[in-house]
Amino acid sequence: MKTLILGMGNTILSDDAIGIIIKRYLEQKIKDVCYIDFKETSWGGFRIIDLLRDYDYVIVIDSIKTEKSPIGYIHRLTFDDLLPTVRLNSFHDINFATAIKLAEIYNEKMPENIDILAIEVDNNNTIKEQLSPEITDSIYKCSLEIIKILESKNLLKDNFSLSMLKKIETVEELDLLYLEEEILN
Repeated sequence: MKTLILGMGNTILSDDAIGIIIKRYLEQKIKDVCYIDFKETSWGGFRIIDLLRDYDYVIVIDSIKTEKSPIGYIHRLTFDDLLPTVRLNSFHDINFATAIKLAEIYNEKMPENIDILAIEVDNNNTIKEQLSPEITDSIYKCSLEIIKILESKNLLKDNFSLSMLKKIETVEELDLLYLEEEILN
């Protein structure tokens, strides 16, 4: 099963970075013990089609601001949860679910299953390359949730161990995740 972990967000908008940071953390910790691709994006709309094309299963990690749950709460959503939001105001303004539905109309191979883990945030519009302290623990907690999902789908190799994951304890460890993309490129 061709699988993707997609981190979404913007690393210069404070807590909006959480999806990308978790993706980077997981890629750093488990890329050698899984059968998974890792990607990240700050874009939505039609570009989602290119990222998801030809995958069977995708886990999307992003931030969400419902103001109905505690900061750091991990919402588990499915693609079906997004369907009520399908709309098309213009071709320049489409959401995640609309992009997938349009791709399917044009016979693009889109994932049969999409799980979405959305971390409740408070500050997703301040220009700052730093997460709020309240959601830093979500990196580890969400990673554990994703590991459970991957284990249930047999997407981890035999040499995987939970000891590969550890909580981020210092600002320096978190800063390295922000710099990871620059270091890799």
